[in-house]
Amino acid sequence: MKKTTLRGAAALFLGFVLVMTAVLPLPFTTLPRAEAAGTAYYVDADNGNDTNAGTSPGVAWKTLDKVNTVVFQPGDAIRFKAGGVWHGALKPQGSGAPGQPITIDRYGEGYKPLIAGGGVPATIHFYNQEQWEVRNLEITNTASTPGQRRGIHVDGTSGGFANPTVYEHFVFEDLDIHNVRGDVSNDYAHNGGIIVWGEDWDYHVRDVVVRNCKIYSLDSVGIYLNGAQRTYSSGLKVQNNVMYDIAADGAFILNTTDGLIEHNVVYDTHVRASGYHVPLWVWGSKDAIIQYNEVYNTAPGGDAMAYDADFNSDGTIIQYNYSHNNAGGMSLAVSDGTNPANYNTNTVIRYNISQNDGGAVFNFSGNPDSTYIYNNTVYLPSTSNTKVVDYLNWGGYASNTYFYNNLIVNLGSGGYSFGASTNNVFENNLFYGNHPASEPNDPNKMTADPQLASPGSGGLGIDSLIGYQLLSTSPAIGAGKVIMDNGGQDYFGNPVSATAAPNIGAYEGPGLDPNNLPPLPEAPTQINLLANPGFESGDFTGWSLHYNGASVEANHSRSGNYAAKLTGAYAGVEQTVTGLHPNTIYKLYAYGKGIDGGSAVFGVKNHGGNEQSVYVSGTNYVRRELTFTTGSGANSATIFLYKGGGSGDVYFDDLELIQFSAAPGGPQEPVYTVGENDEFQSDTLNNQWNWVRENSLNWSLTQRPGYMRIVSESGDIVDGGATARNILLTGAPEGDWTIETKMDGKPAGQWSQGGLIVYEDDRTYFRMTRLYGAGNQFQFTKQVDAVRSHVEVPDTIASTTSYMRIVKQGDTYSGFYSEDGLTYAQVWTAQTAQLTNPKVGLIVCAGNSLIADFDYFRIIPADN
Repeated sequence: MKKTTLRGAAALFLGFVLVMTAVLPLPFTTLPRAEAAGTAYYVDADNGNDTNAGTSPGVAWKTLDKVNTVVFQPGDAIRFKAGGVWHGALKPQGSGAPGQPITIDRYGEGYKPLIAGGGVPATIHFYNQEQWEVRNLEITNTASTPGQRRGIHVDGTSGGFANPTVYEHFVFEDLDIHNVRGDVSNDYAHNGGIIVWGEDWDYHVRDVVVRNCKIYSLDSVGIYLNGAQRTYSSGLKVQNNVMYDIAADGAFILNTTDGLIEHNVVYDTHVRASGYHVPLWVWGSKDAIIQYNEVYNTAPGGDAMAYDADFNSDGTIIQYNYSHNNAGGMSLAVSDGTNPANYNTNTVIRYNISQNDGGAVFNFSGNPDSTYIYNNTVYLPSTSNTKVVDYLNWGGYASNTYFYNNLIVNLGSGGYSFGASTNNVFENNLFYGNHPASEPNDPNKMTADPQLASPGSGGLGIDSLIGYQLLSTSPAIGAGKVIMDNGGQDYFGNPVSATAAPNIGAYEGPGLDPNNLPPLPEAPTQINLLANPGFESGDFTGWSLHYNGASVEANHSRSGNYAAKLTGAYAGVEQTVTGLHPNTIYKLYAYGKGIDGGSAVFGVKNHGGNEQSVYVSGTNYVRRELTFTTGSGANSATIFLYKGGGSGDVYFDDLELIQFSAAPGGPQEPVYTVGENDEFQSDTLNNQWNWVRENSLNWSLTQRPGYMRIVSESGDIVDGGATARNILLTGAPEGDWTIETKMDGKPAGQWSQGGLIVYEDDRTYFRMTRLYGAGNQFQFTKQVDAVRSHVEVPDTIASTTSYMRIVKQGDTYSGFYSEDGLTYAQVWTAQTAQLTNPKVGLIVCAGNSLIADFDYFRIIPADN
């Protein structure tokens, strides 16, 4: 339930937000776009001049200040040069006209132009304007302290609510919006990525589209579209966006008709905000649709369901969505019954799939009326205590709720809580697994095994759910109730008849032939992946590292005879678990307690993502948990127990690490053949190469023909980290050899670097790179078992082109660089390490300021 207090007129227009692996600016050459008649203006941060005419790249303007002085006309275009950086606020003036919008885009080749607000109220601001389209920019608005900030703010006033001026047509497309330092504690809904809302609350708007954007690492909401009054507002759409690491909500639409939220991927929301938050939802809406979205890993707190039909709404449809591992459950229908004027009517929740959600799958708060829930499929594993249904009191309870044709696999211990709700109707549902006493009556109840193809096997991706199709022998086929206006198709796109009895669940096809099944993902076994998880060996067997005040004690155990004890300052224990799958969700559980005021954390690191931990204290054992997702290419993780100081002792016992989602396609170990020279003359990658943590958007053989382009991203493989992406590898030959490359590109931002690598794994390697550290440098690095040493020399080469080599002789490796490819200088001295089955190739990593174009990669045997 959402309990938010607003002042004055604001109370009429309550809103909440929705959004959704680190996605970074992408380089490309701007494609031609048909434009209405008007003048194109160009802005070049490096070579422009504000006294120029601005009407061609050769006479471009330079600053935002210049752009902000111009009143643009219908059909005009503002083009920012790719790779440029501007600081401050963009406040363009003027409005377009129907069919002649004013457009903002980029020109040239390179990174998306960056507009860095630096703490302004909004990095891009429109006021009482319309007919604008904004594309292909990177937008930030960071500051040292929280404040009322947005990436984009569409603002204004319509002159009140009676006969208002209605502003029309905004398109925000292919934008990267991140690091907006909003304020989660003060008017949280109007801080964040894209905010369309008038500060006087009466800005009426229609036809606003946000699509194909990446919105991440910001406070507090991703997208907030407020039409002011649904009598006048329509056409608000949130489509095909990726949103993650959002403090509060992902994206939401309010006070509009026919709002649409579809094809978005939203994860890791509700991470820095208290209160009530949902990744995707609508409020005050008529006939809104939320469909084809994937939402997962919503953090615990108020609400925390994936999808929400909030109050003062009618006719909301939530369909064809995938919800997994959300702390609050899959869906919420809510109305604030403390105010008789509030309502929530005729919500439809159909053809969705929920896997491993927490809290309760179907949630009701307050007094929503006439909610229809049909043909959904729910899977709760044996470790789950999630309720299937939960009704809460908020000035009343829900009434007239209809559950038809739902397929519930409940292997956990959760039940059904109806409170004082009335007229809950269950017909033709299938309940399989555990049957709690609270399980509702159903005159056509089925309890047989539904014969799903591979239940519990959903991975990352809305298309990873083939395991939720039925076998042709399933008793659920044709066992459902005919529903009028049933939407016409199921989750998988199969038609649903208006007259014939449908299947039970989200799948309407004829069923898969059990004797001729397609390849199916397997559900995780949920076996404990930790060695010696309860320390019952009496020592730290299986835990590769323990230090300072860490011991195994024969007292204070929760079960068995032993527990791990951390005492004093800076005590810790670590275990590295191998054999994990990339892009897979895992859960880590631990029981812990403190003695004499002791506190500590347990957590995970080195798994291809950010380090995560959970705080433990209290005098009695309590089970805590955390959820993490391995990175693409990551196949291991380090589990740790750590006490960072303070008094007292902390005990840990009965740890458990389980795979919580299916591995996408299962383990895929690359095969490395002995490499050969590659001049990168083809527009397809030679099959000798393998990527580590590939990001296909950040490499190309076609953007500069004859070169392998790799664009740097945040992430590295130093000191045990495993977040560097697009490491390009081939097999190393036997014996002694030299690898060399010619790289065009000079890093300009902290730690960005590119060059050569000799790689055993993320913990052990040599690399020779052109780096921006203490200025421009060349660096040679040796890392063995995550212990790193390195030496840098100044980069005195003026050209963007440089040559690099790594020379192997026995077990020694040496790094060299050259200005001309003829005369080489050595960095550091020859370094020794025994590498098992090394690979060789290219690496670009550790920052966002390098576009590295490799002309060739060569392997030269020593006898040559």
